[in-house]
Amino acid sequence: GGGIERSLTNALGDPQKGRTVMISANKGNCIACHRVAALSSEPSHGDLGPTLNGVGSRYNEAQLRQLVINPKVAFQNTIMPAYHVTEGLERVQTSFVGQPILSAAEVEDVVAFLKTLR
Repeated sequence: GGGIERSLTNALGDPQKGRTVMISANKGNCIACHRVAALSSEPSHGDLGPTLNGVGSRYNEAQLRQLVINPKVAFQNTIMPAYHVTEGLERVQTSFVGQPILSAAEVEDVVAFLKTLR
């Protein structure tokens, strides 16, 4: 249950842009920790986090949005970073204080891509 129902941008994200964010070492870099069969052509998949294969079937859009924005709400002990939170964080480099890792549009793009993983 739960999640964040409302889009951060009041628009649908773009799954192709979300794919780019997920593989970008300077943005989401999701594949550094997660295996994703749909991204198997990309190098450097990690296995620290759970596989994302089928994640679009396991979670609804609101839940996916919550997991990207701040996974600690659902999984308190996760080491996955909060991608769109700026307060209550620990060990943030001074130059990044107050800045989310992903913009609202990038969050929506990642959510749109994750929804395709069924």
